[in-house]
Amino acid sequence: MYIYEPDFQDPYRELQVSMNFYRDLVERLRFWDLMEFVNYLSARDGVDWALEQIGRENADPTILAEIATLDAKLRANTDYLIHELELYKHIRRDEPEKYWWWYLDGSKLNHPPETGETARATWQLAQAMPAAVAEERAAYETTPHEE
Repeated sequence: MYIYEPDFQDPYRELQVSMNFYRDLVERLRFWDLMEFVNYLSARDGVDWALEQIGRENADPTILAEIATLDAKLRANTDYLIHELELYKHIRRDEPEKYWWWYLDGSKLNHPPETGETARATWQLAQAMPAAVAEERAAYETTPHEE
């Protein structure tokens, strides 16, 4: 079972730091590689944890509005995350379903594909691709240098 562990026990400080990371993640979304993105995406968990501690009704409306905007931008990039970054293909997920940002692909997989399965698929792909092999070694020729 997944339990978020905050970096700060003060939920206001956790919210501030998590928002900084989440904001950076979404605003520069196509800048990150897969591993960096996964590390930054956990900041959204921190935002949610802090809001639960504070109480959403007690949270600054400006922050809530910014979270809604960032969430919308993240959702708008679902195709990029699934097809280009392939985020959900390689991560293990056991976060609660309410943490929707981990499940934008609609899947509930709890683990990445097994290593044997991935190796088998790669081997099959390699077998299907024609290999270009030189029939004979080309002669090495030099051109005299004129001065």
